[in-house]
Amino acid sequence: MESSMPETGKSYLTYKLDLVQTLATKAADRRYAKAVGLRIRELRVLRLIHQAPGIAATELGHKLVLDKTLISKHVAELERRGLLQRQIDPNDSRIHSLSLTDEGQRVWEVCERIGRELEHEMFGDLDHKAWQHLHLLLDRAYLSMQAWQDAQQPAAVRARRAVRERPIPAAGEGARAGAMS
Repeated sequence: MESSMPETGKSYLTYKLDLVQTLATKAADRRYAKAVGLRIRELRVLRLIHQAPGIAATELGHKLVLDKTLISKHVAELERRGLLQRQIDPNDSRIHSLSLTDEGQRVWEVCERIGRELEHEMFGDLDHKAWQHLHLLLDRAYLSMQAWQDAQQPAAVRARRAVRERPIPAAGEGARAGAMS
């Protein structure tokens, strides 16, 4: 199969993405830890619960692409800190629905402000048009990666996965939404 991607003679895209992600996460972890005592991974859980109140832990793991052990650890920590609550699903007692507490909502609001500030500071060299274009390209890269991963799976796994809702990044949620979440 021939690729339409140009040979640039430069570093792999995955390497560049990893560098940007690592630098941004380290800086953000420090800022969030100082402000609210959370790290990026815990904050991602909190943000998704805010976005989808009543979400089950299993679905949360699928959307965040984290294994059950990590999801369980983060949910337990957020619950211990009083930031989220679990409720038994009235239709299936095996499922616990997750939602933010009032304190969880307050922490989410603080973190949203910090995230916007961080993105502005870290990526301030990009004008609005470049920022929007970057988001579009990352959304397309994400969808391409999902399609590639799906093609790597056996047919039975692909069929099960197609039933679940995929965690597609939201485009256009404000000027600089999403990079620090």
